Amino acid sequence: MSIPLNIYISTSNDYHHCLKPFAFLFNKFWSIDKKVTFIGYKIPDFELPSNFSFISLGVQRGPKYYSEDLRTFFDSIDDEYFIYTMEDQFILDYVNEDVIDKLSRYLVEENVGRVCLTNSIFQTFMGKSHKLYDRSSDYEIVEFGQSSEFRMTCEWTIWNKDYLCKYLPNGLSPWQFEGISSNKSKQDGYHLIGCKNKVAIHHAEALRRRYWGRGFDFKLVNEDRYLDDNVIEEMKQEKII
Repeated sequence: MSIPLNIYISTSNDYHHCLKPFAFLFNKFWSIDKKVTFIGYKIPDFELPSNFSFISLGVQRGPKYYSEDLRTFFDSIDDEYFIYTMEDQFILDYVNEDVIDKLSRYLVEENVGRVCLTNSIFQTFMGKSHKLYDRSSDYEIVEFGQSSEFRMTCEWTIWNKDYLCKYLPNGLSPWQFEGISSNKSKQDGYHLIGCKNKVAIHHAEALRRRYWGRGFDFKLVNEDRYLDDNVIEEMKQEKII
C-alpha cells in the first residue's frame, strides 16, 4: 500500500522568479490536484496557483543557515515521510506516478532513509555507484552503494524525516549538505533506493551554475533532450517566463 506524501519545495528571496515556472510545469506534467508547499522567507508579491501555498521561515539569514532552517521546519511538522526538492528542479516530462507509488511502499522497511525519484540513482560518474535492492515485477529497484558519492541530494526525493534531519546540522549551505552530509552518510547502513528501469520524475536543474545569467536551462538532467519548444512558447505567451 502506497503512503500519502506531502510535497515541500524550498526557496530563497533571490529565486522567486523560479516559482511561477516551477508551478506551471508541475501542474502540466503532474497534477493540479496535488498540494505543494513552498518554504522560504519573504512572501512572494504575486499569486500562485490554487494548489500551491507558501510558508515563511522568517528572516533570511544567508546560505549557511539553510540546514538549520530546513531542519527546524521539518522538525515542526507531523509528516514521517515527505517529498522534498528545491525551486529550480523543474519537471520537464510527465510524472510516472506508478513508480512513486511503488517506491513509497519500501519506506516502511527497516533502514530506508531516502527514495530517489530521479535518474541519479543509477548514474556511474563522479564516484556514484549502485547495486540491486529488489526486483519486483516491472520495477528494478536499486540502491546507492554505501561508499557512493552524492548519497545526499536536493533533487526530487522521498525522505524519511528522521534520516534527513540527522544530516542537517547547523551551518550547512545546500551545496555543503550535498557534499559534507554525503560523506558522513557513507557506511551508515541505510538503504537509499530508487528505480533503475523506469524514472519517476524527469527534471531540469534550471539554474545550473554554468547557466546563471542566461535564463533557465531546460535540458533534462542526465538526458540528451530538452523541454518541448511548444511548452516553452506557452510559458512565454502566458508570461510565466
